[in-house]
Amino acid sequence: MKNQFRTLRSTASLSLLGSAIGFGLAVGSAIVPDAKGPDPDDIGLTTAREVSSAFEAASRKIAPAVVRIESFQSGGGGLFPAGQGSGVIIDEDGLIATNAHVVRGATTLRIVLVDGRTFDGRIVGLDNETDLALVEIQADDLVSARLRDDRPATVGEWVIAVGNPMGLGHSVTAGIVSGRGRSQGITSYDNFIQTDAAINPGNSGGPLVDLDGQVLGINTAVIDTRRGGQGIGFAIPASMVSDVVAQLATNGRVSRGYLGVNLSEVSSEGLASLGYEGQSQVRIASVRRDGPAASAGLRALDIIDRVDGEPVTTLQQLMTTIAHVKPGTEVPVEVIRSGERMSIPVRLAERPLSVARD
Repeated sequence: MKNQFRTLRSTASLSLLGSAIGFGLAVGSAIVPDAKGPDPDDIGLTTAREVSSAFEAASRKIAPAVVRIESFQSGGGGLFPAGQGSGVIIDEDGLIATNAHVVRGATTLRIVLVDGRTFDGRIVGLDNETDLALVEIQADDLVSARLRDDRPATVGEWVIAVGNPMGLGHSVTAGIVSGRGRSQGITSYDNFIQTDAAINPGNSGGPLVDLDGQVLGINTAVIDTRRGGQGIGFAIPASMVSDVVAQLATNGRVSRGYLGVNLSEVSSEGLASLGYEGQSQVRIASVRRDGPAASAGLRALDIIDRVDGEPVTTLQQLMTTIAHVKPGTEVPVEVIRSGERMSIPVRLAERPLSVARD
């Protein structure tokens, strides 16, 4: 693939001329240039303009890669609008990343570029577990965005969200990264970037962008104000987007590792009462019959401490770790059983489509 998927410094001289006479000190005249320092208001205005210029540059850079996605469904002998959202071109050959819920169930897709060109879109594949989809258009002279999948978002960094909220084409909002690794129970593999950049209906599938114009994530959800949330939006991180769309582009679906257990998350205090002093909060609730865990000898009530050498912390983190392992790979699973640590090799299978969680 062509893309990676393709002080005012003012110096005042003060000359002290003096000579010691007895116990006294004679000080000569001080020569001070009659120079006025910078106006603090000017400094503040300059800084504001620099920040504004950074936002403008990032907006210009990402603009050609952001698209509006209009979905239609068949019915009554014709097509009727089923909704709209946003997407971002991630490959100059016409591949577009968006949310699965934007295109799910559509019989026809219309893709509108910022320059007004319109194309029919084809769903290459979608992944309900992460709410990601890959759409393709046949077009020339496309500009693609770069996924920043090599460096995670930093809490506090400035970002912009670009999309088509409320039918308002190519709208830009600004904010910061408010948090990382957020889980809201929206998808099976929640690992969201939290932002206070305004994300509204129609923004779904559009990019969350850093000040270099690189895509930090795909906007996917916002906490309903009826639940008391204001300015709380979520984006799927670029590292996950990169992995999922690569598999969709190649296979039209996503293959994930499968351990074959039901898991429960127990508080650190609860596990400490059992004598466990590690950082994991994950315990096996039950083992699924004929699954990889059962074959390897994992048992209910085992505390999963490490997988493939990586420390386990939360249930969500463990699920993501297992999902990223290629099916058929044997990995060591370290568990604490009745106070004893043991390492058990488990050959992971491919997760069945009917299984929502490990």
